[in-house]
Amino acid sequence: MSPRAGTPRRSTSSVRPSRANTRAATSKDTLPARLDAILADLLIETTASRTTLRLDSPEHGFHVDDVAAEALAVGEKSLRGQTSINQRAAATAQWIERHRRLLVQGDLAAAEPRPPAALVRLYGVKAQMLAPIVRHGQLDGWVSVHEGRVARRWTRRDQTAVTRAVAQILSELDEA
Repeated sequence: MSPRAGTPRRSTSSVRPSRANTRAATSKDTLPARLDAILADLLIETTASRTTLRLDSPEHGFHVDDVAAEALAVGEKSLRGQTSINQRAAATAQWIERHRRLLVQGDLAAAEPRPPAALVRLYGVKAQMLAPIVRHGQLDGWVSVHEGRVARRWTRRDQTAVTRAVAQILSELDEA
């Protein structure tokens, strides 16, 4: 069965269990699959184009310069394996390092702090939210919610969804 145009798809080929069965079904899955599932839910909740997790976690084999987990709307380009951007040097990453809170940018054409040029030019991102992943007092990474179709106003519900996804990711990392 092929996905309908505009319907979010996960970057993995597995089928997502219902929310009621998530804990039982995912206990057998790998950590990357569980993280992908969290981002798939976030993609649906926010109706975004792409959700990603960048994470420094040597014990799990993740480095912030590559995507640790991702979910994509149909037709969106994956960022997996795209390591040309020095993530920690980006003004947006430095902002969340300093402020340790959600960064909401509705229009990247005029946003401060400036997003990486490649994110806008190569991947067509028009709006984004970045939520920090803080473990043991360190910024270990962030969840990105990207909108590639148009600039948009992120709602309080969108912001709550990304904050909830961060809490779920932290829980998964603690249990892994």
